[in-house]
Amino acid sequence: MLALHVIRSDVAYANNKASFENKRLLLHDPDVTASRLSSVEKSIQDMVGLTLQLQTQNSNMQTTIAHLEATLLKETSTRKDLQKNLSQLQTELAQEKVKVSQTLFHDPGSTYVRWGRKQCAGVNTDLVYTGFTAGQEHSTASKYYGGPSNILCLPNNPELSNRTTARNSYLAGSEYEDGNFFIRGAQNEDAPCSLCRSRNTSSSVMIPGRLTCYDGWKMEYHGILSSGAYGHKPSSYICIDSLPEFIQGGQDDKNGFLLYPTSIICGSLPCPPYGDNLAVNCVVCSK
Repeated sequence: MLALHVIRSDVAYANNKASFENKRLLLHDPDVTASRLSSVEKSIQDMVGLTLQLQTQNSNMQTTIAHLEATLLKETSTRKDLQKNLSQLQTELAQEKVKVSQTLFHDPGSTYVRWGRKQCAGVNTDLVYTGFTAGQEHSTASKYYGGPSNILCLPNNPELSNRTTARNSYLAGSEYEDGNFFIRGAQNEDAPCSLCRSRNTSSSVMIPGRLTCYDGWKMEYHGILSSGAYGHKPSSYICIDSLPEFIQGGQDDKNGFLLYPTSIICGSLPCPPYGDNLAVNCVVCSK
Protein backbone atom coordinates (compact mmCIF):
# COMPACT_ATOMS: atom_id res chain seq x y z
CA MET A 1 0.00 0.00 0.00
CA LEU A 2 2.77 2.34 0.90
CA ALA A 3 4.48 1.68 -2.39
CA LEU A 4 1.22 2.39 -4.35
CA HIS A 5 0.74 5.67 -2.53
CA VAL A 6 4.29 6.71 -3.32
CA ILE A 7 3.78 5.89 -6.98
CA ARG A 8 0.56 7.98 -7.18
CA SER A 9 2.24 10.89 -5.51
CA ASP A 10 5.04 10.75 -8.00
CA VAL A 11 2.59 10.67 -10.89
CA ALA A 12 0.63 13.68 -9.54
CA TYR A 13 3.82 15.61 -9.02
CA ALA A 14 4.93 14.82 -12.53
CA ASN A 15 1.59 16.00 -13.99
CA ASN A 16 1.61 19.26 -12.01
CA LYS A 17 5.16 19.94 -13.05
CA ALA A 18 4.28 19.34 -16.68
CA SER A 19 1.27 21.72 -16.44
CA PHE A 20 3.43 24.40 -14.81
CA GLU A 21 6.05 24.00 -17.46
CA ASN A 22 3.36 24.33 -20.14
CA LYS A 23 2.06 27.55 -18.53
CA ARG A 24 5.53 28.97 -18.37
CA LEU A 25 5.93 28.19 -22.02
CA LEU A 26 2.62 29.99 -22.85
CA LEU A 27 3.58 33.10 -20.88
CA HIS A 28 6.88 33.42 -22.65
CA ASP A 29 5.52 32.49 -26.09
CA PRO A 30 6.13 35.41 -28.55
CA ASP A 31 3.02 34.58 -30.54
CA VAL A 32 0.86 34.70 -27.46
CA THR A 33 2.41 38.00 -26.39
CA ALA A 34 1.98 39.49 -29.86
CA SER A 35 -1.62 38.32 -29.98
CA ARG A 36 -2.35 39.88 -26.63
CA LEU A 37 -0.62 43.13 -27.59
CA SER A 38 -2.59 43.22 -30.83
CA SER A 39 -5.80 42.70 -28.90
CA VAL A 40 -4.90 45.49 -26.48
CA GLU A 41 -3.97 47.84 -29.34
CA LYS A 42 -7.26 47.08 -31.10
CA SER A 43 -9.15 47.81 -27.92
CA ILE A 44 -7.26 51.07 -27.53
CA GLN A 45 -7.96 51.98 -31.17
CA ASP A 46 -11.63 51.17 -30.68
CA MET A 47 -11.72 53.37 -27.59
CA VAL A 48 -9.91 56.17 -29.43
CA GLY A 49 -12.36 55.89 -32.34
CA LEU A 50 -15.30 55.89 -29.95
CA THR A 51 -13.85 58.91 -28.15
CA LEU A 52 -13.42 60.77 -31.45
CA GLN A 53 -16.96 59.85 -32.43
CA LEU A 54 -18.26 61.11 -29.10
CA GLN A 55 -16.22 64.29 -29.47
CA THR A 56 -17.64 64.82 -32.97
CA GLN A 57 -21.16 64.24 -31.71
CA ASN A 58 -20.53 66.63 -28.83
CA SER A 59 -19.16 69.26 -31.23
CA ASN A 60 -22.21 68.85 -33.48
CA MET A 61 -24.49 69.15 -30.48
CA GLN A 62 -22.67 72.30 -29.35
CA THR A 63 -23.04 73.75 -32.87
CA THR A 64 -26.74 72.87 -32.91
CA ILE A 65 -27.24 74.41 -29.47
CA ALA A 66 -25.40 77.56 -30.54
CA HIS A 67 -27.54 77.75 -33.70
CA LEU A 68 -30.73 77.28 -31.69
CA GLU A 69 -29.63 79.93 -29.21
CA ALA A 70 -28.87 82.35 -32.06
CA THR A 71 -32.24 81.58 -33.65
CA LEU A 72 -33.99 82.08 -30.32
CA LEU A 73 -32.17 85.36 -29.80
CA LYS A 74 -33.12 86.50 -33.30
CA GLU A 75 -36.73 85.46 -32.81
CA THR A 76 -36.81 87.28 -29.48
CA SER A 77 -35.39 90.41 -31.11
CA THR A 78 -37.88 90.12 -33.97
CA ARG A 79 -40.74 89.72 -31.51
CA LYS A 80 -39.59 92.81 -29.61
CA ASP A 81 -39.38 94.77 -32.88
CA LEU A 82 -42.87 93.61 -33.84
CA GLN A 83 -44.20 94.61 -30.44
CA LYS A 84 -42.51 98.01 -30.79
CA ASN A 85 -43.92 98.50 -34.29
CA LEU A 86 -47.36 97.41 -33.12
CA SER A 87 -47.20 99.85 -30.23
CA GLN A 88 -46.11 102.63 -32.59
CA LEU A 89 -48.91 101.83 -35.04
CA GLN A 90 -51.44 101.81 -32.20
CA THR A 91 -50.17 105.23 -31.08
CA GLU A 92 -50.36 106.62 -34.63
CA LEU A 93 -53.85 105.18 -35.06
CA ALA A 94 -54.96 106.81 -31.82
CA GLN A 95 -53.50 110.13 -32.97
CA GLU A 96 -55.25 109.85 -36.34
CA LYS A 97 -58.54 109.10 -34.57
CA VAL A 98 -58.08 112.24 -32.49
CA LYS A 99 -57.35 114.27 -35.63
CA VAL A 100 -60.39 112.87 -37.43
CA SER A 101 -62.53 113.51 -34.37
CA GLN A 102 -61.28 117.08 -34.16
CA THR A 103 -61.87 117.59 -37.87
CA LEU A 104 -65.38 116.16 -37.78
CA PHE A 105 -66.65 117.57 -34.51
CA HIS A 106 -64.31 120.28 -33.23
CA ASP A 107 -63.11 122.07 -36.36
CA PRO A 108 -66.12 123.27 -38.36
CA GLY A 109 -63.99 125.60 -40.48
CA SER A 110 -64.21 129.36 -40.96
CA THR A 111 -66.40 131.48 -43.23
CA TYR A 112 -65.83 134.59 -45.33
CA VAL A 113 -67.66 136.55 -48.04
CA ARG A 114 -66.21 136.70 -51.52
CA TRP A 115 -67.42 140.07 -52.75
CA GLY A 116 -68.02 140.46 -56.48
CA ARG A 117 -68.12 136.74 -57.31
CA LYS A 118 -70.81 134.05 -57.44
CA GLN A 119 -68.53 131.13 -56.55
CA CYS A 120 -65.76 130.30 -54.07
CA ALA A 121 -62.22 129.73 -55.30
CA GLY A 122 -60.03 128.73 -52.36
CA VAL A 123 -58.56 125.26 -51.90
CA ASN A 124 -60.77 123.01 -49.70
CA THR A 125 -63.53 125.62 -49.78
CA ASP A 126 -67.29 125.04 -49.94
CA LEU A 127 -69.97 127.38 -51.27
CA VAL A 128 -72.60 128.08 -48.60
CA TYR A 129 -74.74 130.32 -50.79
CA THR A 130 -74.51 132.91 -53.56
CA GLY A 131 -76.40 136.19 -53.66
CA PHE A 132 -76.40 139.97 -53.92
CA THR A 133 -74.16 142.64 -52.39
CA ALA A 134 -76.43 145.07 -50.50
CA GLY A 135 -76.27 148.13 -48.22
CA GLN A 136 -78.18 151.31 -47.44
CA GLU A 137 -78.96 153.81 -50.22
CA HIS A 138 -76.15 156.21 -50.98
CA SER A 139 -78.51 159.18 -51.55
CA THR A 140 -76.74 162.57 -51.46
CA ALA A 141 -80.01 164.52 -51.69
CA SER A 142 -81.24 163.49 -48.26
CA LYS A 143 -80.41 165.49 -45.14
CA TYR A 144 -80.26 162.27 -43.19
CA TYR A 145 -76.93 160.52 -42.94
CA GLY A 146 -77.68 157.99 -40.25
CA GLY A 147 -78.46 154.32 -40.62
CA PRO A 148 -76.22 151.27 -40.81
CA SER A 149 -72.79 151.33 -42.40
CA ASN A 150 -72.17 147.61 -42.87
CA ILE A 151 -72.53 145.78 -46.19
CA LEU A 152 -74.44 142.50 -46.42
CA CYS A 153 -74.40 139.48 -48.73
CA LEU A 154 -78.08 138.64 -49.29
CA PRO A 155 -78.82 135.05 -50.46
CA ASN A 156 -80.51 134.56 -53.84
CA ASN A 157 -83.15 132.28 -52.29
CA PRO A 158 -84.65 134.39 -49.47
CA GLU A 159 -87.41 133.30 -47.14
CA LEU A 160 -89.57 136.44 -47.08
CA SER A 161 -91.58 137.92 -44.24
CA ASN A 162 -95.28 138.70 -44.78
CA ARG A 163 -95.10 141.89 -42.70
CA THR A 164 -94.45 145.50 -43.82
CA THR A 165 -92.42 148.19 -42.01
CA ALA A 166 -92.56 151.97 -41.44
CA ARG A 167 -89.64 152.40 -43.91
CA ASN A 168 -87.15 153.81 -41.43
CA SER A 169 -84.32 151.48 -42.49
CA TYR A 170 -83.53 150.54 -46.06
CA LEU A 171 -81.52 147.86 -47.80
CA ALA A 172 -80.63 148.29 -51.47
CA GLY A 173 -78.62 146.41 -54.03
CA SER A 174 -75.15 147.60 -55.02
CA GLU A 175 -73.58 148.81 -58.25
CA TYR A 176 -69.99 149.21 -59.41
CA GLU A 177 -69.04 152.86 -59.94
CA ASP A 178 -65.94 154.78 -61.10
CA GLY A 179 -66.14 153.75 -64.74
CA ASN A 180 -64.25 150.61 -65.71
CA PHE A 181 -61.80 150.60 -62.82
CA PHE A 182 -62.88 147.23 -61.42
CA ILE A 183 -63.10 145.57 -64.83
CA ARG A 184 -64.10 146.64 -68.33
CA GLY A 185 -67.87 147.14 -68.59
CA ALA A 186 -68.42 147.24 -64.82
CA GLN A 187 -70.04 150.71 -64.63
CA ASN A 188 -73.58 150.47 -63.15
CA GLU A 189 -73.48 146.66 -63.10
CA ASP A 190 -74.93 145.06 -59.95
CA ALA A 191 -72.41 143.24 -57.74
CA PRO A 192 -72.88 139.61 -56.68
CA CYS A 193 -71.36 137.91 -53.63
CA SER A 194 -70.90 134.44 -52.17
CA LEU A 195 -70.57 133.09 -48.64
CA CYS A 196 -67.75 130.54 -48.46
CA ARG A 197 -66.62 128.01 -45.87
CA SER A 198 -62.91 127.23 -45.64
CA ARG A 199 -62.42 123.69 -44.36
CA ASN A 200 -59.82 122.75 -41.71
CA THR A 201 -59.40 126.37 -40.61
CA SER A 202 -60.54 128.28 -37.55
CA SER A 203 -60.36 131.89 -38.72
CA SER A 204 -60.63 133.97 -41.90
CA VAL A 205 -59.56 137.59 -42.22
CA MET A 206 -59.42 140.32 -44.86
CA ILE A 207 -56.01 142.03 -44.90
CA PRO A 208 -55.99 145.49 -46.54
CA GLY A 209 -52.86 146.63 -48.34
CA ARG A 210 -51.71 143.11 -49.29
CA LEU A 211 -51.94 140.87 -52.36
CA THR A 212 -50.57 137.79 -50.59
CA CYS A 213 -51.10 136.16 -47.20
CA TYR A 214 -48.51 135.98 -44.46
CA ASP A 215 -46.65 132.72 -43.80
CA GLY A 216 -48.87 129.95 -42.48
CA TRP A 217 -52.08 131.39 -43.96
CA LYS A 218 -54.03 130.13 -46.97
CA MET A 219 -55.15 132.66 -49.59
CA GLU A 220 -58.84 132.51 -50.50
CA TYR A 221 -58.86 135.40 -52.98
CA HIS A 222 -57.39 138.89 -53.54
CA GLY A 223 -58.79 142.08 -54.97
CA ILE A 224 -59.32 145.84 -54.51
CA LEU A 225 -60.45 147.49 -51.27
CA SER A 226 -63.81 149.20 -51.88
CA SER A 227 -66.50 151.20 -50.07
CA GLY A 228 -69.10 153.91 -50.56
CA ALA A 229 -67.98 157.41 -51.56
CA TYR A 230 -66.91 159.88 -48.85
CA GLY A 231 -69.78 162.21 -49.86
CA HIS A 232 -72.39 159.49 -49.41
CA LYS A 233 -73.77 157.78 -46.34
CA PRO A 234 -71.27 155.82 -44.23
CA SER A 235 -70.27 152.33 -45.31
CA SER A 236 -67.71 149.69 -44.42
CA TYR A 237 -64.71 148.55 -46.45
CA ILE A 238 -64.96 145.30 -48.38
CA CYS A 239 -62.56 143.41 -50.68
CA ILE A 240 -63.96 143.25 -54.23
CA ASP A 241 -62.50 140.30 -56.16
CA SER A 242 -59.80 141.19 -58.71
CA LEU A 243 -61.97 139.63 -61.45
CA PRO A 244 -65.49 140.67 -60.47
CA GLU A 245 -68.66 139.30 -62.04
CA PHE A 246 -72.04 140.94 -62.69
CA ILE A 247 -75.58 139.94 -61.81
CA GLN A 248 -77.50 139.01 -64.94
CA GLY A 249 -79.99 141.76 -65.88
CA GLY A 250 -78.47 144.20 -63.39
CA GLN A 251 -76.86 146.66 -65.79
CA ASP A 252 -79.47 149.44 -65.40
CA ASP A 253 -78.35 152.58 -63.55
CA LYS A 254 -80.68 152.33 -60.53
CA ASN A 255 -77.99 153.35 -58.06
CA GLY A 256 -78.84 152.07 -54.55
CA PHE A 257 -75.63 151.32 -52.69
CA LEU A 258 -72.62 152.37 -54.79
CA LEU A 259 -69.16 150.76 -54.68
CA TYR A 260 -65.98 152.75 -55.34
CA PRO A 261 -62.32 151.71 -55.25
CA THR A 262 -60.49 153.05 -52.18
CA SER A 263 -57.30 155.11 -52.50
CA ILE A 264 -54.56 156.30 -50.15
CA ILE A 265 -54.26 159.82 -48.70
CA CYS A 266 -50.76 160.51 -47.45
CA GLY A 267 -50.24 162.52 -44.29
CA SER A 268 -51.12 160.83 -41.04
CA LEU A 269 -50.78 157.62 -43.07
CA PRO A 270 -47.03 157.40 -43.85
CA CYS A 271 -45.84 157.37 -47.45
CA PRO A 272 -43.79 155.30 -47.90
CA PRO A 273 -44.58 152.51 -47.33
CA TYR A 274 -47.89 153.66 -48.90
CA GLY A 275 -48.33 155.88 -51.96
CA ASP A 276 -50.62 158.88 -52.41
CA ASN A 277 -53.81 158.28 -54.43
CA LEU A 278 -52.90 154.65 -55.14
CA ALA A 279 -55.62 152.00 -55.02
CA VAL A 280 -55.48 149.70 -52.00
CA ASN A 281 -55.01 145.99 -52.61
CA CYS A 282 -56.63 143.45 -50.33
CA VAL A 283 -56.49 139.71 -49.70
CA VAL A 284 -58.67 137.27 -47.75
CA CYS A 285 -56.71 134.63 -45.82
CA SER A 286 -57.65 131.62 -43.69
CA LYS A 287 -55.82 129.56 -41.09
